[in-house]
Amino acid sequence: MSEFKILNNILDYMESKGLTYKSVVVTIDEELVEEVNTINKSSHTLEELQKAADKCFAHEWLKRRGEGGDKYTHLYITPKGIGAARSKQRSEELKKSRSFLKKTSDYIEEHKGLFIVFGFLLTLATFALKIFGDK
Repeated sequence: MSEFKILNNILDYMESKGLTYKSVVVTIDEELVEEVNTINKSSHTLEELQKAADKCFAHEWLKRRGEGGDKYTHLYITPKGIGAARSKQRSEELKKSRSFLKKTSDYIEEHKGLFIVFGFLLTLATFALKIFGDK
């Protein structure tokens, strides 16, 4: 989800400088890649962030401000992009603050197919022991 890393980077910059989305212009370049990788302790490439920017364009989270340069220069975040980034941040915060039982329940829900397979194998093993164990 590197598109949210780009959006969060823009939001952090806006908030740290006290700027509005209308006054912040971003370029997807090596400098941004290095900054995103440093902040998020990741190893994204320029191409990955450009693909993420394409997703942001498709969702109308980022738009171009000017005509000069290539497709990834003079970008600004839209109100829709701000809303998406803040929503994602909020959901991550809620996910981190869940109780142990809720985390366990969510883990089981996410991996229920695996639990079904293990249950089937346990049933099969029990059945085989019942049939072949008496002999």
